[in-house]
Amino acid sequence: MTTTSVTTHAKLVTIVAASELWDRLEAGLRALGAKGYTFAAVSGWGQHGPRAGGILHSGNVRVEAIVTDEVADAILKHLAATYSNFELTAYIHEVEALVRPAGTNLRR
Repeated sequence: MTTTSVTTHAKLVTIVAASELWDRLEAGLRALGAKGYTFAAVSGWGQHGPRAGGILHSGNVRVEAIVTDEVADAILKHLAATYSNFELTAYIHEVEALVRPAGTNLRR
């Protein structure tokens, strides 16, 4: 009996950056091959001090994308080369992602 896995190996790329970079990060992810991503406004404290969002949206944005190994590596290389002078952090997690056929409509 053959079983088909409902998951596949992938990488979760997470980027936390100044919200001013939103458009540039989005364009870069698309150009590098990400098929989808999630952006969320966040605030916090870290190496660069506090970053709280406010009326002018001066906080941070967190971006998450589940991608192939190759795309994950390309994204981190791009971030290192392009954003070395910006307050930005990025990291990768190994994940098992749910497999759905392209074009599957989950709304009913």
